[in-house]
Amino acid sequence: MEVKKINSIRNFGQFIEFDWDKNISQFEKYNFFYGWNYSGKTTLSRIFRCFEKKQLHKDYQNSKFSIVLENNQKLTDKNIDNNYPIRVFNEDFIEDNFEWNNENAEIDPVLILGEESKELDKQLKQKQKEKEEMERQKSNNENEKNQIERDLQNKLSKKASEIRDILSITNSKEFDRNVLEEKIEEIKDNFSEKILRDNEVNNLRNLIFRQKLETINLSSKIDPKLGQYITDIKNVLNNKVTAQKIIEKLNQNARLSEWVKDGIELHKNENTCQFCGNLLTKERLDELNKHFSEEFNLLMKEIDEKEAELNHHIEYINQISFPDKARLYNEFQQNYENLLNRFNEMKTQYINNVKSLIKELKRKKGKPFETITIDQSINEDIEKKIINLFAEIKKIIEQHNNKVNSLEKEKEDAKEKIKLHYCAKFIQDERYFELKIEINQLNEEIKNLEQKINNIIEEIKEIEQKIKASAIGAKKLNEYLNNFFGDDRFKIEQTENGRYKLYRNDQIAKNLSTGERNIISLIYFFSKLEETNFDIGNSVIFIDDPVSSLDSNHMHRVYAFLCDKVKNIGQLFITTHNYDFFNLIKDLYKYGLGNKNGKFYLIKRIENKNQCYSTIEVLPDLLMKFKSEYNYLFSLLKEFNDTQDKDKNSFEQLYLIPNILRRFFEMYLFMRYPNGKKFKEKANDFFTNISNINGVENMKIMALKLMDEYSHEENPTYANNFPELPEIINSVSFILTCIKEKDSAHFVALESSV
Repeated sequence: MEVKKINSIRNFGQFIEFDWDKNISQFEKYNFFYGWNYSGKTTLSRIFRCFEKKQLHKDYQNSKFSIVLENNQKLTDKNIDNNYPIRVFNEDFIEDNFEWNNENAEIDPVLILGEESKELDKQLKQKQKEKEEMERQKSNNENEKNQIERDLQNKLSKKASEIRDILSITNSKEFDRNVLEEKIEEIKDNFSEKILRDNEVNNLRNLIFRQKLETINLSSKIDPKLGQYITDIKNVLNNKVTAQKIIEKLNQNARLSEWVKDGIELHKNENTCQFCGNLLTKERLDELNKHFSEEFNLLMKEIDEKEAELNHHIEYINQISFPDKARLYNEFQQNYENLLNRFNEMKTQYINNVKSLIKELKRKKGKPFETITIDQSINEDIEKKIINLFAEIKKIIEQHNNKVNSLEKEKEDAKEKIKLHYCAKFIQDERYFELKIEINQLNEEIKNLEQKINNIIEEIKEIEQKIKASAIGAKKLNEYLNNFFGDDRFKIEQTENGRYKLYRNDQIAKNLSTGERNIISLIYFFSKLEETNFDIGNSVIFIDDPVSSLDSNHMHRVYAFLCDKVKNIGQLFITTHNYDFFNLIKDLYKYGLGNKNGKFYLIKRIENKNQCYSTIEVLPDLLMKFKSEYNYLFSLLKEFNDTQDKDKNSFEQLYLIPNILRRFFEMYLFMRYPNGKKFKEKANDFFTNISNINGVENMKIMALKLMDEYSHEENPTYANNFPELPEIINSVSFILTCIKEKDSAHFVALESSV
């Protein structure tokens, strides 16, 4: 992956309305930015970090921006959720990953992804322009095609949602835009036949939303045995017991006979009657036993068993039940209820007949020594009637179940017809197939352009130089700290939860200086990239002002550290406000990076129409050529001074002229008076003996006031109290004239340098 340019920025910090200047060369593998404090360097890094973090910066939620990759692909604030390997080191990284001045300060692990990047050599520019033009055409076609597709997809999604609402489909996957497109394909040859009239659609919808009832499982079964029982009971009634000697009194009194029969069992081993206490003679016992013979006992047993069987059968018949009529569709309920009523009536009659059989058994029990004719009112036909009624009820339940099953199919058929109806309407109303033809035509044009682009790529392959970055082996963070500082004053220890604690001289680190924090943060940034096997060679690394708040010694250590780390990075961006460090960067580019595949830029803040904003330019030759900012500042002042007065109000860097003048004059005085005096003291020494300028004292006061009051960008009242243009013009002219008078040889040398 490689970023070629920042296409546009809107309302992101000081980048109010930035558009890439076509006269500015696109980014290369190595990209270095110089800019004063508050010029917009950190703001630029935050745009890149939006892509790393996959979210907008919290302070710029309404901003808009886009960057262009090497394949002319655009990344914008709308598609920052991507897997492109972009990593940014800036003050936000430090803030997000460290907790300072806290005994439990821990370094949060860094999550890293990787992706391939590439760049093309300068020699490819001509062919690249041709390729870019075709890519632009291709991009335009793709944008047009994508717009049509997006609009069509949105309409498909909306229509699918409408159909889901119409059919009360809650699962979006059941009918989404993909399903809708599949249906459209099914009916593309005869879609007009699928369009229904309004009343047809309404009827189908009514069918779909008809209440669906559950199928009914009839658990009860019927097994009536009245006919069999009648036959069995007749046999019992016809059974006549033959006794050796019938005791007539017992024969005529069934209750007495039962009582005596039970008494015999109780007195088997007794000699006296347990009721009256009289003696039981052998003769009396023999007489009773002859009455209650074995045949008699068997008959009584059979009667008891049959009676129990009949009572059990009554319980079985009583337990027969049916589902509530409310569980059936309305059209079945009335008939179902009538049959239930008839069945219950018949069941009552049936049970009464069974009870009559029980009465017959009891009657037989009292007359065991004679045959009895069964009660003629017992109706055997009831058995057949109750079976038939049960079957009719079961049939209605089966009809209900069939209705449930068939209704579901009818509903599905109705749903399908409605779906196809709205699919056909969509084809008709949205010109679906016409749009598909347009998309196919654009695809064909894109394909042709792709072929042409591929042909050009083949032509430029011979002169193309690919810079392949290899991943640097992972090293422990403590090794980096030790190597950087030359001792083990700082140490990182891992906690049980996988986080880290920072120690200084074996104590939890507190009150770190800003410089120490920046150094440790930078080391941590690179060590974590390597620890997690991040593919640095195919990545975009943005390092913002790595020497902020560092002294000269540490600045050179940072330079040495970066020399070792940046060579194999896929694409590198470094910004700095420190001109000494910027000179080291130029050495790094020239000697460490082979003086190729790199670009230098200037980030500056300008004023236009009373509005301050940041912009990006090609680094001026003076800043590139000289290892001193001094020449560059002189060139800006000279350019302003040489500009016609009528044009100075629109001078691009008018807003910065007071600050430029102050910085330039400070440098000049430092060289002229290296005595340690303060700025105003040196200035007063300088203005002494100026004789060829009228009103020197007043001009001196005005110039010093301008440089003192209006040169500090951090002053919040600065923009509201900007000096008058004549004051700026006169001050610049005065300072340059004074230097020319007092140091003419030096002034001539400055002029020749620009």
